Amino acid sequence: MKALPAETVRLLCSSQVITSVLNVVKELTENSLDAGSSSLEVKLDNYGLDRIEVRDNGSGIKATDVPVMAVKHYTSKISCHEDLERLESYGFRGEALASICAISEVVITTKTADDDFSIQYSVDHNGQIISQKPSHLGEGTTVCAANLFKNLPVRRQYYSNTKKCKEELKRVQNLLLAYAAIKPELRITLSHNKAVVWQKSRVSDHRTALMAVLGAASVANMLPVQHHQEQPEIGIDGFLPKPGSDLNSTSSYTPDKTFIFVNSRPVHQKEILKLIKQYYTSAQSNNESASRRYPFLMMNITIPASTVDVNLTPDKTEVMLQNKEEVLLAVETMLISLYGYSTGDDNLKTGGNRPSASSVDVPEHTNVVVPTPTTDVSLNDPELLEDSSTNADKQDGEPSTANTSSSSISEDWVINRSSSDFDSINSSLPADDVVMNSAADLNCNSPKASKSDSGPGQESEVSAESWSTGRAFSNQITGECLEPVKLHFPKANKDLGGTEPTSTRSSPSKRPSNVIMEKMAKLTAYELISNRSVRQPSSAFSLFEQDTRLQVLQETPRASPQDVTTAAKERWESLGEEDRKKYESKAEKSLNAYNLQRKRATEGGGQCGEGKKQMSAESSLNKAQGVKRKAPLANQQALDKLFSSQPSSKRSLAKLSKPLPFSIATLKQSLNLLSYQNSSSAQGLRLVNRLASHGAWVVLCGRKLMLLNPFRVEEALLFKRLLKNNILPTVRQQTPVLLTDGLLGGPEYMDVLLNMEKDRACFNGDIYFTDPRLVANGFEIRMIPGSSSSERHVEVTGMADCMPFFGIGDLREILKAIKVRDAKTVEQCRPLKVSNYLESEAVRLARQLPLNLSRADVTNTLCRMKKELEEESRVCIHGRPFFHDLVTIPETEQEALQIMSSSC
Repeated sequence: MKALPAETVRLLCSSQVITSVLNVVKELTENSLDAGSSSLEVKLDNYGLDRIEVRDNGSGIKATDVPVMAVKHYTSKISCHEDLERLESYGFRGEALASICAISEVVITTKTADDDFSIQYSVDHNGQIISQKPSHLGEGTTVCAANLFKNLPVRRQYYSNTKKCKEELKRVQNLLLAYAAIKPELRITLSHNKAVVWQKSRVSDHRTALMAVLGAASVANMLPVQHHQEQPEIGIDGFLPKPGSDLNSTSSYTPDKTFIFVNSRPVHQKEILKLIKQYYTSAQSNNESASRRYPFLMMNITIPASTVDVNLTPDKTEVMLQNKEEVLLAVETMLISLYGYSTGDDNLKTGGNRPSASSVDVPEHTNVVVPTPTTDVSLNDPELLEDSSTNADKQDGEPSTANTSSSSISEDWVINRSSSDFDSINSSLPADDVVMNSAADLNCNSPKASKSDSGPGQESEVSAESWSTGRAFSNQITGECLEPVKLHFPKANKDLGGTEPTSTRSSPSKRPSNVIMEKMAKLTAYELISNRSVRQPSSAFSLFEQDTRLQVLQETPRASPQDVTTAAKERWESLGEEDRKKYESKAEKSLNAYNLQRKRATEGGGQCGEGKKQMSAESSLNKAQGVKRKAPLANQQALDKLFSSQPSSKRSLAKLSKPLPFSIATLKQSLNLLSYQNSSSAQGLRLVNRLASHGAWVVLCGRKLMLLNPFRVEEALLFKRLLKNNILPTVRQQTPVLLTDGLLGGPEYMDVLLNMEKDRACFNGDIYFTDPRLVANGFEIRMIPGSSSSERHVEVTGMADCMPFFGIGDLREILKAIKVRDAKTVEQCRPLKVSNYLESEAVRLARQLPLNLSRADVTNTLCRMKKELEEESRVCIHGRPFFHDLVTIPETEQEALQIMSSSC
């Protein structure tokens, strides 16, 4: 056997502590909270694989602690293992920063209140500081981890799937939601690729914090709960859904928003979650889908730190409780006070290993605060209801007979409680609401039951015969036997011969749930406008729901339509910005189509007005003649107009023409006023009018009357703008391309590349080229410096992928333009492939313009043409001119007569 190298041990241990992007964010966030920060910013690039930055405004790291701040097992939280019994911080092991350094490239910037300025430290994989420099950041600490899992290719390959990356981003957001709920004074911002995903401002209380986390609609259906007891010391605070609240606003199919905390630490406790889900489901008994849903809630369990062991898992999300049974009992007691007893509680029926709140007396100091009590148990006996308080007083100082009986009797019949517990509960309930009797009110009539009076240690038994005949228990006061099940039969109505129960007629509010009593308005996808059915527009969410419905039904075939809609809403909330914009554009197209169809239907409806008048005249004539028909006669003329196959232009009447006075002299005077002002020189282009049939405009330039095509001008302007300003998107290459003199065409081209503008060196020494002539054409080039020119490496790390066969040859074309033509601007350095691509983009954008441009739009186009395009380049991308000469305006009548004679 051989000892492993220190480097291998460090990597193995670190990869167990940090297993995902979520672990990095969680460890850095908890460090910020332990530093007392009130503002937290989490920024991710490429789902955290390229860069994770966590910035806070806490106390910062002292200068004396900086040398060991990233060294393993160095911490300021504890000094010995006894401190774990008084632990108040989230972190305590001193492994987080050291583990992050082992699997990524870490830069730490920190400043305390005593420092004059902040300092940025670069840390190597061993946690040692390799460089430092001053920074402009304020008080607090900023930790930046780049190239996560760079030395663990298998784990990084796990995140090559986009779906897994989005799930990881969702888990990071849910983690920050948990801290936002438990820390109302904390301001949190989560950003991904420089876009804000979610943020929360500082608030004053937990309810307002929950509104920012869950939404106002969900918090409106939640109640604050409190439970405190002294022995053992347990406190529970939080917010739970109201009994019978709406499932869609208070629950989901995942436990992401079921926040459970132990001493303000978010944990995963399966027993507590199962208990909460069980009682929440029992409160939603009318809904079958409630058993598959998890309620929205926030529950903070406060217990002494000495009774909790948080050092179980590396992420500290699972804890071990010393008084686990008492904590579960306290949680169950609080849930019973809110939701009532659960119908599916196995402990009430079988007597499981864990004592339930129904069979174990609640401590005297237990106080459950709930705004509105709910009905728990009713024995349906008015005499017991009247004498419950009396019987409790009688049993105050003497042992109860039923309490000494077997546990099966108490579990199957009554709920054992001490008299002091029910004094506080029954006093706040109405007389007909809840009855909780102690077991002292019940007396066993079996022969063995009397033996329990002789000795407190003996247990009574119930025979099978007495139980089956209903003589096992009796009322002490009346002596009557208590039946386990009492059936109530409705009395027959004597007036109707006893055939109809009175209960069906006495209360109109008690109606069968499966009978439709009133007609509900039904929404349809079509709207009737002027006898034409027009499809209503679809919203972005409805279009997304149509696409998602099939996926949800494939995952959960038994899901109801309401469940499908709820699942679609949850996926819509987590949808990315690009996908959301696609559905919004589809919804906008649907709205435009609806407006167009509605306009056509409204215009067509006017043509039917004459037919409607004729139909009304015929109906009035029939009434006057006394003709009785089962159905009105069809108006054939109106039907012919509605369903005729001829186009509307042929069916419409001929348009009336009106003669207008016209003379060449008047036109000449008007044109002279437009074209000349105080001199005979032309004053530029002037718009005359638009030709609706061709989409062109008639313009006047001096004495020339020309035809203008504004779309050709827009094509040229768009192409020039794209050549000058457009930046091609860069895609990171999996394997960088190493650049050599031979690949570029000679050492002179390599010298041209090295003389181009570059950024300052990164913390790892790499230098990226930032020259706009390279960046705008879609190239990302990195230089790795060395001690000599032979050790220096220049490689292409990213290229544009919007064009086929785009590569190093286009880079040589750029460098040649710089060397030969001394190209200074981006427009002069565009390769041929990029120019052709931008031409096609300009044509595509120009075709999206409206066909009928307004006068203001054309005027603006001409102004931009005069400023941006030269006189000799008045042609479009395809070489066609902007203007077409029509005629030259004559100055004298002789010229006009010559033009007229030549045309004849």
